[in-house]
Order: sequence, then C-alpha cells, then structure tokens
Amino acid sequence: FAKQAREKKLTTPIVMLTSVASINMKEKARELGVVDCLYKPIKPSDLQSILLRHFNRQQRRQDANQETSLDEQMAEQYPLRILLAEDNIVNQKVTQRILGRLGYQADIAANGLEAVTAVKRQAYDVILMDVQMPEMDGIEATRQIRRDMNALEQPYIIAMTAAAMQMDRDRCTAAGMNDFISKPTRVESLIDALARSRAFHNSI
Repeated sequence: FAKQAREKKLTTPIVMLTSVASINMKEKARELGVVDCLYKPIKPSDLQSILLRHFNRQQRRQDANQETSLDEQMAEQYPLRILLAEDNIVNQKVTQRILGRLGYQADIAANGLEAVTAVKRQAYDVILMDVQMPEMDGIEATRQIRRDMNALEQPYIIAMTAAAMQMDRDRCTAAGMNDFISKPTRVESLIDALARSRAFHNSI
C-alpha cells in the first residue's frame, strides 16, 4: 500500500503497524514513504504522540496553502465568545488552529456534560458542538442548554459531525442546533458558519 501511495503521489501520512522493532525495518519503511512506525502491542500514549506529531507537520503545510484565504481580522470584525465542545484532542487542535488564525480563542469542553456546565458559568455567542461525545453527546447537551437557558442568552450552536446524511441534520435541528458543518473541519465551512452566527445574533 505504501509503495502504491508513493507512486500515486498521495500526501496522506502513512504510519506502519509492526511487531518487529528493528533499524532495517524502519529504514525500509521510510524508503517506501512511511513517515513513522507504531509497534505492537500499541500503547495509547504512543499512538497519540505519533498522531499529534504528524498532524502538526501536515497542518503547517495546509496552513501555508490556506494563508491567503484566512482573514486574521475576522475576530475584530465579528467578535464572538466561542466554546468548542469536542472530545478528540486532534480535532480540538485542528479547530483551535483555524480559529486562532481568524483571531479567535475558544474555551474547550471535552464532552457534552462539560459544555452544559460551561454555559452556566459563562455566556457564549457560539458553541461548536461535536455530536458524538462521551459522558453526554452533543444532541442531549443541546437539548439541556435550550431547556435551561433564557431565550435572550441562547448561544448559536453549530453541530460538528462526520455524519452527513439528511437524517443526521434533522436530528441536530430537532435538538435545537442552529447550524451544521461536516468533519473533517474545512476552513471555508467554519468561516461561513461563524458569519451566519453573527447575522443571527444581530437579528435578535
């Protein structure tokens, strides 16, 4: 697979899973275009370290390509207090990096329960709400926020999910979410959703 990926000039990083820890194996893997090796049995800490290391490298390349499309003054033009409800560390970093390039700093909630608690302490203009989370998912968290908060204090809730079927959108809408963007997060989709949130608050 790695050889075929190299021949097709694919840019997705490839990590080899192997039970053989040898210098020759690692050198051969690199010749085939493998960026790293993960040895069995897999330790969660090793997996996280590799994902973060190579995500950061790829993200820097993407940032360079997207530099002209990111408006670093957007936060000044559209000031928003943002809560990011996301349990996956890599997804947190992806979204935080994009928001940071737009001038925003987001607070983090690692699950729906933390998101519900956060909005009781602090008013937010926007919640970027992952739909699938432990403890409490984004659907139930949205229901509780809509039920418990005053109408004038309600945040604009943007669903973030890899599920893109119409029935998934309908579930989000029924729970009280205002908007919907697909994962993996695309810069243009996030910018458009934030702009819509600003228009929503201006209309209240």
